[in-house]
Amino acid sequence: MTLLRLPLLAVALLLLGGAPAQARPDSPSAPPMKAEITAVIESQLAAFRSGDFAGAYLFAAESIRAMFPAPQFEQMVRQAYPLIANSRRIDFGLCLDDGHDAVVNVTVEGAEGGQKEYQYTLTKEERGWRITGVVEAPPQGTRV
Repeated sequence: MTLLRLPLLAVALLLLGGAPAQARPDSPSAPPMKAEITAVIESQLAAFRSGDFAGAYLFAAESIRAMFPAPQFEQMVRQAYPLIANSRRIDFGLCLDDGHDAVVNVTVEGAEGGQKEYQYTLTKEERGWRITGVVEAPPQGTRV
């Protein structure tokens, strides 16, 4: 494994669920807020589908952009999240927010088939809602 891949693997593992537990929003989002939040996820996934990783990078939170320069972001997404990098269809489930942070359940179907459920976390920055992380959703009954 190259030296470049070791830090990417460590960060990918962190984003995939190795991060410490944080307080999460516990109020269902009002329909206008859910639309605003999910539009960010939809826009990033549309950029991935069209191969515009630079455009998709713009929807990442400052914290993610600080960890990953654009080329490493693309490499991490392609390697750790192939269904997200090549999605065909998405469905939004429950969306919770507290006005500053949000958690959204998203079912992603890959271009080659296959489907997974993810939890997206977002935060509201000066530029609007931005994605802070994506983890594979825990089993039914334990998700937000």
